[in-house]
Amino acid sequence: MKKKVLMSIVLFIVVGTGAVFAQKAGETVQLGGQTYRVESSSNGRVVLQLVPTLDGSWRLQPDGNVFLSFSGSTAVFSDFAKNISPPNWQSAKDKGIIKVGDQYFRNLRSTGNLTWSGQVLEVTFNTSNPNVAIGTRWANLTITMSPDGNTFTSNGGNFIRAGIQ
Repeated sequence: MKKKVLMSIVLFIVVGTGAVFAQKAGETVQLGGQTYRVESSSNGRVVLQLVPTLDGSWRLQPDGNVFLSFSGSTAVFSDFAKNISPPNWQSAKDKGIIKVGDQYFRNLRSTGNLTWSGQVLEVTFNTSNPNVAIGTRWANLTITMSPDGNTFTSNGGNFIRAGIQ
């Protein structure tokens, strides 16, 4: 009887917490809001590999004054601080050339385990007055994510997941 009760409790804990694990190589599982792929499974041991994703909220470093929201192959501006840098971006914001909801990254596609390529929005200006925005254009870019999945760099800047110091 005790054995039957114990098995029922264990089953309840596993099912009740959603801790049902994939067992075959290539299957995926969600843990702590992250997706992992089963690399191998043998002798009661499962080896998981983080599946990197850009999806979620990010903020520009080092000032943390521009916030992005990634979903699939695009990222949009989700918030701006009162003052952003460099000055031509502040000018673009003040003139309404860029605003919350506008795309910042587009056409993103994975090119490796921790890399993506696509396009990034750039603010244009006259070389005689580089602090004054006159428009925008799209430029090609490569994104490289850190192995822990919490930061990435690109010619669009250095970003950290929102909520991480």
